[in-house]
Amino acid sequence: FGPCRLNCPADVDIQGYRALIALGKFKEALALIKEKNPLPSVCGRVCTRKCEVNCRRTMLDGAVGIDFLKRYASDQDMIGKMWQPETKPDNGVEIAIVGSGPAGLTCAYYLALEGYRPTIFESLPEPGGMLRFGIPEYRLPKEILDKEINWILDLGVELKLGQTLGKDFTLDQLFKRGYKSVFVALGAQIGKPMQVENENVAGVLSGVEFLKQVQLKTNPKISGRVIVVGGGNTALDAARSSLRLGASEVIILYRRTRAEMPANAMEVNAADDEGIKLEFLAAPVRVNVENDRMTSVTCIRMV
Repeated sequence: FGPCRLNCPADVDIQGYRALIALGKFKEALALIKEKNPLPSVCGRVCTRKCEVNCRRTMLDGAVGIDFLKRYASDQDMIGKMWQPETKPDNGVEIAIVGSGPAGLTCAYYLALEGYRPTIFESLPEPGGMLRFGIPEYRLPKEILDKEINWILDLGVELKLGQTLGKDFTLDQLFKRGYKSVFVALGAQIGKPMQVENENVAGVLSGVEFLKQVQLKTNPKISGRVIVVGGGNTALDAARSSLRLGASEVIILYRRTRAEMPANAMEVNAADDEGIKLEFLAAPVRVNVENDRMTSVTCIRMV
């Protein structure tokens, strides 16, 4: 295998589908991708592209745009009737899946291919998990996400929304209802705390919670100066979303250098182009409070 495939977390046959795209065989390319990854239009937009980091082409000029090719093939497939896989005969076995994020959707897809009857239980009003509630519209259009999710549901997957584990049902109750197995795919939707003084006061939100509120349209009104702490994709998404929501100034604080930011370089450059200030080698040590609300942040300079 090439270094691209060896570094792909999903073990997608990258060389194979690139060759099929070059021949204009988009359906065949997509079928090959979906042997390992049923969400290519999503990954073609938000993947961190470990495959490209290890692309041999970088020794000559630059990496092959592997994610863009995946995106192109999947977008071509969405023109008209989408490719449909062959499924095994219905075996009558019902499987419960808790969570409709990428893990839950992927589980449901492969179960449906094998003839099982998967049912997804989702606590939120729409499916997708962090794909929907953690990635902004400008990076992952929800129309595209809906098409990919509905394509999986149409294979015979049942979806139950507004169903929360521990509140509306328990694992024992699922087994009593007749489900033979349960796949728990709750995701990682809790923000990482800064672990500084006063970080739990009003005016301070975790990045994942803020992005979730933006999608649910329950986010607080954004105005004035916004500070975002961190250098990953969530921080960049929160910063760029704040700017779109009306912030007059957005500052990203990151404790290391620009070269060490884990966020996609394209996202960092886009934030730069949009006028977001990047403050490197700075870390918060205290949230300053007045009348039970944040007023400023005290930082230290890293050396």
